[in-house]
Amino acid sequence: MNSAKKILGLAILATAPAMASAVEVSGNVTLASDYTFRGQSQTNERGAIQGGFDADFGNGFTLGAWSSNVDGGAGTENTQELDLYAGYSFAVSEGVSLDLGYTHYIYPGKEVESNYDEFLVGVSFAGASLSVIYSPEYFGSDNGSAVITNLDYSMAVNEAVSIDYHIGYIDGAEDGIVDSDSQYVDYKIGVNYGVGGVTLGLAYVGTDTDSNADILDDRMVLSISKSL
Repeated sequence: MNSAKKILGLAILATAPAMASAVEVSGNVTLASDYTFRGQSQTNERGAIQGGFDADFGNGFTLGAWSSNVDGGAGTENTQELDLYAGYSFAVSEGVSLDLGYTHYIYPGKEVESNYDEFLVGVSFAGASLSVIYSPEYFGSDNGSAVITNLDYSMAVNEAVSIDYHIGYIDGAEDGIVDSDSQYVDYKIGVNYGVGGVTLGLAYVGTDTDSNADILDDRMVLSISKSL
């Protein structure tokens, strides 16, 4: 938690000149049939209640917090996840931006070793984003480091409907993070319908792992979100 406080504190100091002007704060709340993260169910194939807040300082800097219930399965104390994050985005040419980000994952009620950090470098262009994420202690200090590469694309069909595509490659912790698989691909395709600040989503999520674990099965995820 100390590392998160230091980095978030530096981000706040860096945005101090912009605080004299209006900071745009937004929120969101989501009900979902499952919480999947990189293709793996974080709620043991059960529903999730999620919400967060974001602060946009208007100069490329953003800060935010997001939380969801989780279920690590029998024998675990993990029932909640809290993410604190900071980001900076700036244009490098017309229509192309470079993105830098930091996220600290916290699991209240568990030992501090379960918490971990991720550092992101990415580029965004024409509705697509390519990012590389490094975690020195992925899902806790006993799991080793991981590198995650993501390619995402969002396409607007009309003012109300959009389609999201995602594919990622997880080069996981040295001891294996998903049922002893240390490298795997995750994918997702989703359709969203938004009106009046409410968004209905339906997504197909899966991985290429050979695991028999139910939390890694391909699945459909239904969600409803409200922006605040």
